[in-house]
Amino acid sequence: MGRKHTPFSALSRRKRRAKTLNIKNLIYRERDIQGGIFYDECDQNVALASGRWTWSDIVFLSHDPAIFWNAEIITANLAFADAVENIAFNEAFSKLGAAEKARLGHLDFTPDISGKGKTWLRNPAVNYPQLNDLTFNDFVDKRALEIARDNPPAIYCGYRILPGYASGVGLQIVVEADTLNQAVIETAIADFRARGERNWISDVPACVSYSDKMICTPLKIKE
Repeated sequence: MGRKHTPFSALSRRKRRAKTLNIKNLIYRERDIQGGIFYDECDQNVALASGRWTWSDIVFLSHDPAIFWNAEIITANLAFADAVENIAFNEAFSKLGAAEKARLGHLDFTPDISGKGKTWLRNPAVNYPQLNDLTFNDFVDKRALEIARDNPPAIYCGYRILPGYASGVGLQIVVEADTLNQAVIETAIADFRARGERNWISDVPACVSYSDKMICTPLKIKE
């Protein structure tokens, strides 16, 4: 407990090659199911059947035999939803007092011990005057829809390298696709490799869908 991990990038090249070889063998073993380009712990058939496959944690090989990529791949739609909901959450949270903020950290259920055994009772919803007399969650949901409609944040597809991972080199991939599938993931990996396995962000914001509405933000300079 509390033990700090050693970043993959800090290991000797020999150790990194050994770990990368393990990943190579894993990808090879699963090639008949996952295509031999990447490995994903999720069941792709189940994910596809759900119609809601919008993110995955995958590993794939680098051109460098001592590196493998430990990547999160998400759709632009999911990145947009995360962005507007984070903005709405932070806005709502900033309107609460210290005691109200502390209350949010508690469980929505309390135990009820009776002769029939222990059950859980849902706590009564709290409506906050400063949140237009809405519950916290209802306010966040309402504001997220308003932000998506009136002031949508721009989402850019691309690749962002994340240092410090203990297993492989971290990477976030954002793709413009309604849902993920094997072809979408393989295309993103091929493009990342073709661009030299470097950070890259598109100059054009993605068109996204939120609450069944298509949103295209205007072209603007990335921060």
